Amino acid sequence: MTDEWQDIPENDGITLGPEEMLAREIAKSKALKVERLQLKDQVERLTAQNRALSDENEALKKQRQAHSGIREDSPEEADIPPSNASRRKGLFLPNRWAFILLAFNLAAIAILLFFLLLKPTT
Repeated sequence: MTDEWQDIPENDGITLGPEEMLAREIAKSKALKVERLQLKDQVERLTAQNRALSDENEALKKQRQAHSGIREDSPEEADIPPSNASRRKGLFLPNRWAFILLAFNLAAIAILLFFLLLKPTT
């Protein structure tokens, strides 16, 4: 007897017949198709906008290069911001200080050992 009522009830608590379930599935399918088409249109719009912005960016780069006199055959110089260039010059400063401190400490140890060995033993 319970085999006849194995249909799963819907969210609103009413068991739908086959026609109602089919109509609901068709409506869901149509809504998904509409959403898919809207997303596809949005992707096309965004790619076109991205292309336009890339073109504008390239035009501005060329304009900047023309005004500043930077040659086009050296793009790596144009892409380095001034703040990074100033940091590059100071990169070796900590390495120099490390060697200076190492030399100072080794000299101090050598002097201490020298005086320790010269100490008269009693």
